[in-house]
Formats: sequence, C-alpha cells, structure tokens
Amino acid sequence: MLFPKQADPEKLNLLCFPYAGGNADFYNRWNRVTKNELVIHPIQLPGRGQHINLPLISSMALLTELLVNEIHHFRDCRFALLGTSMGGWLIYQLAQQLKYLNSTAEPECLIICSTAHPAFRRHLPQINDIDRNTAIKRLGEFNPSCLKTLENPELASLFLPILQSDFALCRNWQFNETLKVGCPILTFHGIRDSIVSHDMMLPWRALTSGAFRLNSVDGDHFFTENPPPGFLDQLLHLLRVTARQPLTSR
Repeated sequence: MLFPKQADPEKLNLLCFPYAGGNADFYNRWNRVTKNELVIHPIQLPGRGQHINLPLISSMALLTELLVNEIHHFRDCRFALLGTSMGGWLIYQLAQQLKYLNSTAEPECLIICSTAHPAFRRHLPQINDIDRNTAIKRLGEFNPSCLKTLENPELASLFLPILQSDFALCRNWQFNETLKVGCPILTFHGIRDSIVSHDMMLPWRALTSGAFRLNSVDGDHFFTENPPPGFLDQLLHLLRVTARQPLTSR
C-alpha cells in the first residue's frame, strides 16, 4: 500500500507527497508540532524507501490511477493533500481526477510547497535516454545541491534512475488546465528557493474555483524537510481558517 497508515475518522488526515527522487519519511518530523490536530501520512511512492522493490512509475496517469484506488479508504474521513515540488503536481492531478470521477473522497484543500505552476514543467531538464555523465551534469545545472549525492558513484546508481523516472513523469504529464479543482489552494514559497520563483507559483490561483493564498517562508526549495520556525504553526492556523471547523473532534 502506498498509504501506510489507516485514516483517522476524528482528525484531519494530511496526505504528504515527496519531491522528485525523494522519500516521504521526512514528513514524520512534523508530528511533534501537529500530532494533536493532524495525522501526518507520508505517501511512499514506488521504487524508493519501503517500496524500493516496486517498479518505478514514469506515467502520471498510471500513478494517479494507483492513488485513486487507495484514497477511497479516506472517503468517510476528512483529509487534505500536501506536496513538495513534484509532489505539488501529483496532488493537483489527483484532485483533478477525483473531481472528474465525482468521487466521494474529496480533499478539503491542497497545500502546495515549492511547486511552480504546471506550465513550467517544461523547464525540467531532459535527463532520459542520454549517458549518465550528461544526465548528472544537467541535473547539477538545474539543482547544484543534488551533486553532493550524484557525484558518489554508488549513490548515483541508486538515485539517478529514480530522478530520471520522476522527471519523465513530470515532463510527459498531459496537464488539463481546463478542469479546475473546487477546494482551496494554499501555496508556500521559500524566499531562498533558487529553482522556483514567487512568480512561478502565482498562476496556481487560476486553477481553483475556491480560495487561494501564496505565502512566503524563510527557506529554500526543500524547506519542508526541516521547516523553519513558525511554518507548521502557520500551516495549522491556515487549515483551521480554511476548514472553518476544529481540525479534531477529540
């Protein structure tokens, strides 16, 4: 199962999706602040972490189909979707598909962190069907911080195929910009993000018929890994305001 925890019927369940090449376990660090009001569900994608033995998926349509099949366990519970970088695109596609299917599983809101509007997915470098050294060079130009991992041959052999699969999934995504979601979208931009700019996130407001808010936080592209002081309290506050009801019935 990609969703390792059972849904909590008495709290808001926050389903958290990782960035490209990432493992969602880092979201567990949020529990010390959020545990009284939210249930954090790190979503483990195939081919990494505890699902390292599952084949990687480079098709957005196929991955969304798997997620839709699992999210029905939350249809009688309150839940919201959160994604970092690539994860933001995943949760938007998932929300679109749930709306298209008239599913009874409906997110209360989307929380999108460090994710450009889907039109910018074409800015991702082409790292498939080329030699390894060229792929690593292109990734380093796009995100220099990843070179610390990819310049180690053993780590590169593990992580480069995951990144190639994830980048192919994003670049080849047939995004439908005509199907807006109805739930609110809360977006967060790290002020030191060198990959996604504030202006690249603003167009998300056109993709919902609900409320939209773009927030700035003190961090870089991967600020969700180690949230800056106050971020989780701000997130909880915005979720309370958006939900207009307590996050827990306990």
